[in-house]
Amino acid sequence: MQTKQVNIRVPTDLLDDLDIVSKLLKVNKSEWIKTKLAEDIHKEKNQLLLELSNLYTKGIISKKEVQNLVGSEIANQMESIHKTAKRSVKAGIEYGKQLKKAISG
Repeated sequence: MQTKQVNIRVPTDLLDDLDIVSKLLKVNKSEWIKTKLAEDIHKEKNQLLLELSNLYTKGIISKKEVQNLVGSEIANQMESIHKTAKRSVKAGIEYGKQLKKAISG
């Protein structure tokens, strides 16, 4: 996996807390930061993609706008899920009509 270096400034108190965590867990500070950062980014990304998908499904934003934000691959996946969901809903409605007709008929 390729890596890039990122430099950040943190408050001294936070760095002191990180030192304590690092010593207690007996882990490298950089590794602990990378792990926690990866966890938070993954969680946030998934939440934002879910919200974006909801906006797309509701027609609030277009596929083109989704593509501009997250790229074609994710936009195509959202479109595929949206189409599948629409077909499923239509099939469910049709099945419900058939059941109603069979019961009342």
